[in-house]
Amino acid sequence: GLGRNNGSVKGVHYFDCGDKNGVFTKRNNVKRQEREEVVESEEKKESEVQVVEIATEEHNSMSLVETRQEQLWGRLLSTDYDFALERDSLSLLLSFSSSKPHRDALMNTDAVINGMIDVIQLHSPDLADFQCHALGLLVSFTLHLHKPDVKLTEILCSVVESRTRVLQISRDNRLLHSTKEMLALAVSGMENMFCSFMDADEKLRSMQIASDLFVFLADSLFKGPKSRRLAASKTDGVIFYRLSSFFVLSLGLESLRASILSIKFVSSSIRFIMMAAGLVSFDCHIPITESEGGEYWNSALSHCLFWLSCNMVQLSQDYLGTSYDALVADVESSPRSFLFCLEHIADKKFGDTSSIGAKQMLAKLELFAGT
Repeated sequence: GLGRNNGSVKGVHYFDCGDKNGVFTKRNNVKRQEREEVVESEEKKESEVQVVEIATEEHNSMSLVETRQEQLWGRLLSTDYDFALERDSLSLLLSFSSSKPHRDALMNTDAVINGMIDVIQLHSPDLADFQCHALGLLVSFTLHLHKPDVKLTEILCSVVESRTRVLQISRDNRLLHSTKEMLALAVSGMENMFCSFMDADEKLRSMQIASDLFVFLADSLFKGPKSRRLAASKTDGVIFYRLSSFFVLSLGLESLRASILSIKFVSSSIRFIMMAAGLVSFDCHIPITESEGGEYWNSALSHCLFWLSCNMVQLSQDYLGTSYDALVADVESSPRSFLFCLEHIADKKFGDTSSIGAKQMLAKLELFAGT
């Protein structure tokens, strides 16, 4: 025969025909022949090649031979599909995940997990909303784990690494927004797994990639044009909140000191504090309102002050090879501007964690200055 199979591929039977007489092809490759042409063709051929028309549009995008049955959303590779079925399917899975028996079944079904991972790893702005929901479902699973899950840890870390690169090179505002949403979700998932379900290497990797992301975000805002700071959004506040909350987990873990305590990271933390301090007279100021995610920015500020204050000890200075006074001076655009920010936070936010953290840092900087 002139075909490739007998109507079966990888053990799945699609139609009946003789051995080596069946092939699969795309719809646009199928052409209608007049009867005379068919008769002439039959006289020239010893056997007829049976052509099967693929009935559904989902198979137009890829060969069935290359499609894994367990890839539930493999059709998303198509560029001319409206994804309605996939979106409805995911909505159903999200509904199921609220029920413990259904959620447990989903978490233990590799086909579901692999399908969502395949979707998350695609790079298409058209799928951004769908990918965020798929990632959100995986992140929700991290709240219900009973043992380490290497696959979940890997996909969360991979999302942070790959999407950080997207932030660094893309100028597409729509893509940047969805990328930040995915990064916030991924960091949240890493935070859920960090203490109980990550080994030492995974903890080190997650802290390193999170600190790289923080440095890029803080520095691009601080050093960029004022218009960029004025355009800072709730999504930016959420991702800073997730990152700063994650960094607090490193406190007291000496093994992670090298992964996060660096001149670059400490400098970026100082820059973020100055931007979020609320001093309108400063050019680096980011206008923060409660309606635009102010609670996230303020929480991130509290976390940064707490983390930096806890690490403001002589041992850290010895490790960094420089003093905190010198680091502050390198960041400041004018003398004592960082101290002004801390004093403003201490006075304006009286009684909350930001105020307390600012006062602690002021006291420590004064002690270091006197030694």
